[in-house]
Amino acid sequence: MTYSRRDRTERCLLFLLALSCAAARGESFIVKDGMALGEIIIAENPAPIVKIAASDLQKYVEKITGAKLPISTTPRKDVPVQVYVGKSPHTEQLKISSEDLPHGAYRIVSGENWLVLIGRDREWEPKGLMKLATQKAAWVARGKESKYEHPLWKEWDKATGEHWGLPFSQFWKQHNRELDLWEMDERGSYNAVAAFLRMQGVRWYMPGELGEIVPRKIDIALPEVKKTVRPDFELRYPYLYGQRFISDVKDVMWQLRMGFNQAPDVVGEGYRGHGVNYVIGREETKRAHPEYYALMAGRRITEDRFAKHGRPCLSSTALIAANVQFIRAMFDTFDLPMESVMPVDGFTSICQCELCEGKGQPERGWRGQFSNYVWDYCNKVAREVYKTHPNRKVVGMAYTTYMLPPTNIDKLSPNLMVTIAQHRSGFDQNVEERKFFQDLRKGWLEKLPESGKHFYQYEYYRYAVPGKAGQFTPAFFPRAIAWDLRQLKGISIGDYIEIYHGLRNAKDANVVTDLNVYVTGRFWWDAAQGLDALLDEYYTLFYGPARDEMKAFIEYSEQNWMDLKKVEKIDKVFELLTAAEAKVPEGSAYAQRVALIAEYIDPLKDRRKQLAMPRDNVPRAVLVTLEDAEVTLDGKLDEAAWHKLRTYPLRNLVTGKLTKIRTRFHIFWAKGSLYMGVVCEEPDMKNLNITAKTNDDTGIWNGDEVEILIETQVHAHYQLCISPSGALADIDHRNGLKTIWSSNAEVGVHQGEKAWSIEIRIPIASEEQANIDPDNGLAGRMPSNAYPWYFNVCRQRARGVQLEHWAFSPTGGGFQKPRKFAEMGGIIRDPKERARREKLRQEWLKQWQ
Repeated sequence: MTYSRRDRTERCLLFLLALSCAAARGESFIVKDGMALGEIIIAENPAPIVKIAASDLQKYVEKITGAKLPISTTPRKDVPVQVYVGKSPHTEQLKISSEDLPHGAYRIVSGENWLVLIGRDREWEPKGLMKLATQKAAWVARGKESKYEHPLWKEWDKATGEHWGLPFSQFWKQHNRELDLWEMDERGSYNAVAAFLRMQGVRWYMPGELGEIVPRKIDIALPEVKKTVRPDFELRYPYLYGQRFISDVKDVMWQLRMGFNQAPDVVGEGYRGHGVNYVIGREETKRAHPEYYALMAGRRITEDRFAKHGRPCLSSTALIAANVQFIRAMFDTFDLPMESVMPVDGFTSICQCELCEGKGQPERGWRGQFSNYVWDYCNKVAREVYKTHPNRKVVGMAYTTYMLPPTNIDKLSPNLMVTIAQHRSGFDQNVEERKFFQDLRKGWLEKLPESGKHFYQYEYYRYAVPGKAGQFTPAFFPRAIAWDLRQLKGISIGDYIEIYHGLRNAKDANVVTDLNVYVTGRFWWDAAQGLDALLDEYYTLFYGPARDEMKAFIEYSEQNWMDLKKVEKIDKVFELLTAAEAKVPEGSAYAQRVALIAEYIDPLKDRRKQLAMPRDNVPRAVLVTLEDAEVTLDGKLDEAAWHKLRTYPLRNLVTGKLTKIRTRFHIFWAKGSLYMGVVCEEPDMKNLNITAKTNDDTGIWNGDEVEILIETQVHAHYQLCISPSGALADIDHRNGLKTIWSSNAEVGVHQGEKAWSIEIRIPIASEEQANIDPDNGLAGRMPSNAYPWYFNVCRQRARGVQLEHWAFSPTGGGFQKPRKFAEMGGIIRDPKERARREKLRQEWLKQWQ
């Protein structure tokens, strides 16, 4: 904007008038009547974050008042008020320090004619080999072998004399070139500036201008203030999956304005997870040290479909020694504060060597069956590292099958930190899950050293993940966030949150995800604040005339998003959002914000159509009643009863075509139980891949197996897995993976010359069984035509890393797809109904041929 000479004269007179009026009243203003009375002062050579902080302060003051504060390194005598941003000789003269302000803490202090906005602004700088690790070329080189030709790996191998990987695959993503910032830079002074702007009424509810609220006023008074603000949690890190700090500048600026902090002085330069991968992952190591790897079905698992790095044998003393050596090298070479000793992902089975035999504990359920095995390994490594590096941390994760604390360790090594993997999003709707994590934390605190905080959370705000459950869902959970962070204050260092935000290959859930992140960010700083006031302000400022309607929509979504599998609930979601759309002026910022949600959840309409459709397009099995059947459960299927029954074939899971190696099953009902016989042809019987020999061993999923999946009229759903050894793993899927549940089934398995076969009797309890005794028995009643069951029979054939998957009702991929389950009903006596069903069956068969 340009001004004429007359305009400039008038503005100068207004400036002098405002200055004299303020002086007469004894008040000081940074801006008065739209005129700048202050200036921003920074050091001559400030850190990049200080430049950004000063620039943002200037920008938002101008947005608020229209007045642009000059930025300088030297105060001018003719300017009444100085606003000092960051450390400088001027703040030192005022004796205002930032040295005692770690993890983004800040100070706001004022005097008669000055204001200091200050925090610690240390710049992170890569040193030594770390400089090589920051180069993008080190990680995107084509081919596995060519990557190791990069100077980084050559120097690393030379320094260690080993062939180890490095947990720095996204290092180059942690520097934003446009802002010249490292993700690890401290940003205390920026936090002070953002806090001051919030004092003026500025809010940043999501990235970009559409996400911000900027009030309009003509005055900004110099406040009387003297406060130091420290966050309740040191680690405040939303990990933008796949992007990190190289993402769009508006996303990075939102992180700055929210006061997030990676806490590199505590956890290091990025996520520390699956650390064993780097010890066992390279081909040279696989060839030289087979003893590092798990023994399953007679072979060392140096690579499989779950873990390309291989599966470790955690009883191997050689692997323990190598892991200790690796962690020490990471500390010495890269000066890291912490390194991971977490096993590979997909840890659903353990090694079958003599040293590991009997170390699983299936009686502790899915979340504890390998806790003693895994944490004994982590603790042994940590204790050895502690001897040479007592001031560094080793971290393991309480995750999947080893989430529960170990029972074979009284106190963990003083240098061992625990990360607890969790989904707080479900804490509001699932009281049982909330209680589980309360008890889990108490259990871990009993194992951890009394001094200091020794755990943090690895969280998942994953509801914009392409192809994942929950995509397109209005997954708001602010009350669960507030409740959980209040519980964690004082015992946890904070959160590392996996966020799928800004993924352009799917509709973006930013306006959904960002409300959750906004609430999380504010509660990271002050977990004791009132949530209702925070949300009321959000509804009012962000949605304006649709305030009440959006509050109703978000609150209903919060209570029901995990259960949007019912047509009436999806209809209610759209009804509430439509009411909000009707209240906002067309083209306004309010309308655009509501439209973002409407666009994101629009695919729920397709889900509604799918839910409203009958399952007539799936195959059907007829359940015959044979009350007088005599069956010995030995797996041979040689009784007369089996020969009276219809044969049902399994087909390719994806294509639906019949397979060369055939699998068939038969079913009947007798004396309150479901009987099933399964025959698995096998031309290679001598190489059956048996990975489970005891009941409830989830290692069964690595080898040959048959799975029976059942959804009764009252319960969805159960999973029974049977190994050629006769071992049975039965699981209740109603709330996650409940492996301590027992079907009370009886199983017999026979291995013949050209096939292995199963006979199983599954007793059925009452419809109230899940409430009476949730750990035992199938809840339901005998299936009928009016009230059928939905089920599937699936087979996995495993030879090395090659897997074949077959099913009675092909799902297109994956066994756990209840909407694709086949129908199970009783004998059809009505001729018309029989003809209708047969027509549908023929149409289904034609579809897959």
